[in-house]
Amino acid sequence: MKIMQTRFNLPARLGAIAIATLFTQQALAAGTDPGVSVENTATVDYSVNSTPQATLSSNTTEFLVDRRVLFSVDQVGGALTTVTPGQNGVFIEFLVTNLSNGLLDFNLANLQLSSADGDVRGAGTTDSDIDMSNVTISVSAAADITPGAGDGPDPVLGGPTVIDDLDEDQSIRVRVFADTPAAFGNGDIANIRLDVTAADPTTGVDLVASGVWDPAVIDNVFADAGNDGIESASDGFETVSADLLVTKAQAVISDPFGSGLAVPGARIEYTITLDNTGGAVDATDLVVTDDIDTDVTFVADAYNGGAANISFDGGASFCVADAADANADGCALDGSQLTIQGPAGSPISVGLGASTTISFVVEVPTT
Repeated sequence: MKIMQTRFNLPARLGAIAIATLFTQQALAAGTDPGVSVENTATVDYSVNSTPQATLSSNTTEFLVDRRVLFSVDQVGGALTTVTPGQNGVFIEFLVTNLSNGLLDFNLANLQLSSADGDVRGAGTTDSDIDMSNVTISVSAAADITPGAGDGPDPVLGGPTVIDDLDEDQSIRVRVFADTPAAFGNGDIANIRLDVTAADPTTGVDLVASGVWDPAVIDNVFADAGNDGIESASDGFETVSADLLVTKAQAVISDPFGSGLAVPGARIEYTITLDNTGGAVDATDLVVTDDIDTDVTFVADAYNGGAANISFDGGASFCVADAADANADGCALDGSQLTIQGPAGSPISVGLGASTTISFVVEVPTT
């Protein structure tokens, strides 16, 4: 089996112009179509004693032109497809081009790779020994308008799973769709190989190389490097995610005796840090929930001159934790459960390489 890993260096997933340029550089299919009948008869003119005799004709020979099987499978795009954990219906794309001397079907299969298979798009693109889920193949509903341009209809999820009747010099797009498991972490790579096997355009059965020539049938000659009628290409997905670290700190900020100890009457400030310094994308729509121990009392006037009880980033902004978030500022306190969705009603977002803090105060009761 010949595994092709051509890299087009395209700026986007559908780099049609660059693909078309590469296609024009390939040797296009040439030669008579398979199955064409070729007949030949020889005639002989001769004389006996200088007297011309009737022309003699040989028997007629006949054979069918055989099939030269040659095609290519190429990655589309210039890099691994970026995905986020839990993202469904993502895809990688390939271009299959028929360089044979006639019509062909192609059967398709996918294989999830492992680290042992090496890089698929240059250094650092080795599989992380993780697999995508719900992997399916879909073929475009029609061949490219301009061969090699990738300008046919977009393959859609649930579309055809085989290539039917691809004519010589035509190309068609194939997508491998998959879902991204929620457990994937930032930088995880899942690579997939697409195997394409030439098939008979009438029966759809995989072609078999012929042995002894039979002039009465269409024989098959595999012209690919592997001489097996199979071509492959690999591509993959790379997870880009936030890498959120949540930590909580506590400190006694006052007490009746100036002891710095958590005695009755002391106030303790909790600070929750949301750290995304190791992430590759923003972490958005964060919701922080804190079940406050019933042995302490939530302090309602700790910040902003007594007007607020939740502080963001050391006092940059504030909100009030009230029952069911009646004032719609993103902070609620229902019984002993504190829920924080964002300052002043804005969702909490921690940018890549950034961190934010949330602080509130409790008091140790005196009675």
